[in-house]
Amino acid sequence: MDPQANFQGNFASQPLDSVLESIASGEASGKLGIGSHSEIWAESGRIYLVKTPSSPRIADVLFGANVASVGRIADLLSADNVTPAAQALAQMAPDATPVLARLLHEHNLNGLFELLVPSEEDFIFTPGLAHPLGAQFSESTADLITQARQRLDIWREIAVRIPNTDVTFRLCPELPDHSDEKVITADEWRYLSLLDGKTSVADVITKTDSSAFRVCSALYRLALEDLITES
Repeated sequence: MDPQANFQGNFASQPLDSVLESIASGEASGKLGIGSHSEIWAESGRIYLVKTPSSPRIADVLFGANVASVGRIADLLSADNVTPAAQALAQMAPDATPVLARLLHEHNLNGLFELLVPSEEDFIFTPGLAHPLGAQFSESTADLITQARQRLDIWREIAVRIPNTDVTFRLCPELPDHSDEKVITADEWRYLSLLDGKTSVADVITKTDSSAFRVCSALYRLALEDLITES
């Protein structure tokens, strides 16, 4: 593709991963608009921001690094700001750089995972545009696609056990197979503490402010190990 030219189409004839691979191979910079409300921003073929209607505000995502207030971050994300927001935050708190990178990676991976579900959305790529966030933490497009595809495969398995987020779980009264102990992660403990047979998966997602994928994958593992059961 010509990295300086607009191009458009529909995912029915050219899937999103194929479009992104073209952007990456052409080392293009700009915005891929998807439907009416989703966007993927790239610089030199690398992705640095994915936005969908269900994505949290990027200011709220960056606030998780505890570098500045949401209001200050919103100011940095203003189109009038000379220094890109990600770069400015990294300069304000160099020690927080790994946290900022992790937060943006998870945010973008969640968004790409959502958008890779087959659809017939229209898309248009507009070169030369840059988001005020900036490409400080841009990532390999190929790597993000691979990780998002892996999540899709896992999600299909999870959906068999957790078909929707209205499902409720409760703790099993005993450890399985006469076990004396089981090791669980910190995240799993947070989710387990909320399971009372009435709290839905959707409630757990809301109360822990975690992604649906993160909660469902953890509950899926706990269910497979017979530590929780559907109520």
